[in-house]
Amino acid sequence: MTSSPDPRPQRPTRTWLLLTLVALGMVAGWLLSREQPARDTSAPQARTSDPRPAADSAAPPLAPAPGAPQVAGAAAAEPALPIVDEVLVEKQEVCSGEDNLITVRAHTPDGNDAYLHYTVGSGTGQRIPIRVWRNDADGSYELPTLTVFTKHNVSVTVPMPRYTVKECEPERLVHVLSRRLPNAEDDFEFFAKVVERPAMPGKPAPKPFVPARYVWTFDDEPARTTTTPTVSHGMLSKTGAESMYTQHLIRVDVYDAAGQKVTGRSSLQVLNTSFENFDKKGIVTLLGVGTPRFPVLDEDGVVRQTFRLYHRFRGPVRLTRVTAIRAFRGTGEGPPPPEQVDVASLPVSEIPEGKGAEVKVSFDTQAEPDVFALTYALEGLSADGHPARGTFSVMRPPPKPTQENSNPVTDPVLLAKIKRARELLQQEFVTDEDIFRLEREGKFADLKIDPSQKPAQAVPTGGTSTGRPRNPAR
Repeated sequence: MTSSPDPRPQRPTRTWLLLTLVALGMVAGWLLSREQPARDTSAPQARTSDPRPAADSAAPPLAPAPGAPQVAGAAAAEPALPIVDEVLVEKQEVCSGEDNLITVRAHTPDGNDAYLHYTVGSGTGQRIPIRVWRNDADGSYELPTLTVFTKHNVSVTVPMPRYTVKECEPERLVHVLSRRLPNAEDDFEFFAKVVERPAMPGKPAPKPFVPARYVWTFDDEPARTTTTPTVSHGMLSKTGAESMYTQHLIRVDVYDAAGQKVTGRSSLQVLNTSFENFDKKGIVTLLGVGTPRFPVLDEDGVVRQTFRLYHRFRGPVRLTRVTAIRAFRGTGEGPPPPEQVDVASLPVSEIPEGKGAEVKVSFDTQAEPDVFALTYALEGLSADGHPARGTFSVMRPPPKPTQENSNPVTDPVLLAKIKRARELLQQEFVTDEDIFRLEREGKFADLKIDPSQKPAQAVPTGGTSTGRPRNPAR
C-alpha cells in the first residue's frame, strides 16, 4: 500500500517564496524611485526659460514650453484650489438697480496665479460692477455668488458679502457695452447707452437727460473725452503675456449741457491668446494690425497697407523665414488650393519688443486677377530661442456695388439709414460698419419712417472681400 506524501511541510516553502517576491518588488521600486525622483508640483522649478516680459520677482512663474524635460506624473497633477483672500464691496447700501463695485483678491498655493479668472453672477472680471434688483412683489432680492478659477478651470465658489439693496431706484442708468473691432487683436469699441427710468404711476417723470459729452476712463489711464457715445481703445497693448486673462474696468461719466452727471461702469476680462499659445504650444505669437483697417483699392488697382508687426514677449524676435500664400478666387469647380512661395525677406528682419516694427506691403490686383488674398506667414526665433509664428494678409476689396453684382435694398428703414449715412459721411458708398457706428451714435434717432412704405428708389448692395455678392455692404 502506497501512501501519499503529506502536503503540510510544503506550506512554509510557498509562503517564504511569496514573501521573497514581494521584497524583491519593493527593492526594485526603491531603485526606480532613486533614478526618477518624484517632482513636487508645488515648486515652480523648470520654469525659468519663460520669454515673457520681466515681472516683479514675487510674480508666479509660468509653465515650461513644450519640448522641455517633463517629469513622469507631474503633468497629471491637478492644480490646487484657488484661495479667496478678500472680497471688497464698494457700498454697503445701494438703490435697486444701482451698480456696486465688487473687487476680488485671490491666489493659488501652487504658483498658478497666472491662470486666475473670475465670475460674479453673470459678469466676468476681477472688479465687477453688479446691479441687484428688488422683487416688485415682496421687495426681496438675492445677491449673486462669486467664483474664482485657476488652471484647467479648477474653481472655488464663495458667497457675496452682504449689503443692503434699498427700495429706491436711480432716475437713469448708463449701460456700457463692448465689442472687439474687426481686423485687430487688441482694439475694442465701447458704447454708452443712457436709459431713463420709466414713469411711475402717481410720480412725475424725470426730466429728459440729453448727453453733451462723455468722459472715459480705462483702468488707471488718463481720461478721454468724446462728444459721441462710442470710443475705441486698445485693451492689451500695454500688457505683457504674464497671465492667461487681462482684467479691465471701464468707466464713463456722461454730462449734459448743464453739467449734470450720470456714471456707468463695465468690466472686461480678455483672454490673452499670446499667453495661451506659449503655454500650450511653446510658440511666441507674432501679431499684425493693418492701416487702414480695411483694404482700399487705389486708382492704379493696387492695395497698399502698412502693418505693425509686434509681440508680447521679452526681447526681439528674429525672422528666419517668410512665406507668401496666395489664395485664388473660386471657379465653378471650386477654388484651387493655396499656393505657397518662399519670399527672400520683408523690409524688416527683426521685430523688437514693445511697439514692434512697421512694414509696407502691396497687392497688385491687376497683375494677379485670380488672387483674392495674399497672406504672409512669418517664422522666427525669440531672444530665448523659442519658435515664433504669425500671419497677416492683404486682401482684394469688394467691388463697388452695381445693379449687376448686387441685390437692391428695398427695406424703407434701411434705405433711409443708407441715405442719411451718405450725407453725414459724404461718401458715395457706406458699409455695415458705417451704419452700425452711426446708429450707436444716435444719428438715426430722428428718422421718421413708416416700415410699410415702399421705397421710391432701390439701392444696390455691395460685395464681400472675395467679390461675391452679399447684402450687408452698401
